[in-house]
Amino acid sequence: MKTLLRVVVYALLLVFSACSAKAGIRSQPEFGPQAVARDGLSVFQTGIASWYGDDFNGKKTANGEIYDMNKLTAAHQNLPFHTLVEVENLENKKKVLVRVNDRGPFLKNRIIDLSLQAAQRLEMAEQGTAEVKLRVLRWGGTALDGEASPEDSMECYVQAGAFSIRENAEDMLLTLGEIFPDLCFRIALEDGMFKIISAKLTAAPDCREVIKKLAAFHLQGFIR
Repeated sequence: MKTLLRVVVYALLLVFSACSAKAGIRSQPEFGPQAVARDGLSVFQTGIASWYGDDFNGKKTANGEIYDMNKLTAAHQNLPFHTLVEVENLENKKKVLVRVNDRGPFLKNRIIDLSLQAAQRLEMAEQGTAEVKLRVLRWGGTALDGEASPEDSMECYVQAGAFSIRENAEDMLLTLGEIFPDLCFRIALEDGMFKIISAKLTAAPDCREVIKKLAAFHLQGFIR
């Protein structure tokens, strides 16, 4: 019986991996206490913040900008680009306002990766991490000057999980097949993890719709 069940599961996986999405439509993040939500994303979030500097300075961020560690920016796993976030260091009550222009962090329990400048404003650069509270002040999706964001017209993918055990990834794939009958996901082995990645979507707003639907089922995803 177990052998038969395994055969059925693998057959379904082949179907999910082979199909493609209809046009238009870094481990899985863990979120702390949440309050009022918009589009499936939290207005308030608490957890651990870290920062990144020299190793990434001058390189492209996930939205195509050049990372400048001396500007007040941050990486978040699924907040829309150009979202303005107030970050409060819960250890010393220092606050800083940052703009999301990158994706990350990809370590368990960390919710935001700050620029060096932002970390210095919060007086956490030396220690490396700090417990923080995030508060969204303005949602992204459009550029600061009101023009459409460049990433909104770019093709993208949604990552809906990452697992160290393939069987767990397969279980998630089956679940996603029920939630998204018209959107296919596949398992990709990257950096020793079995990651669940969607078929290519036509634009960032479509990816955000997928993330919103994942949140409705208490699942997390981010654009990659």
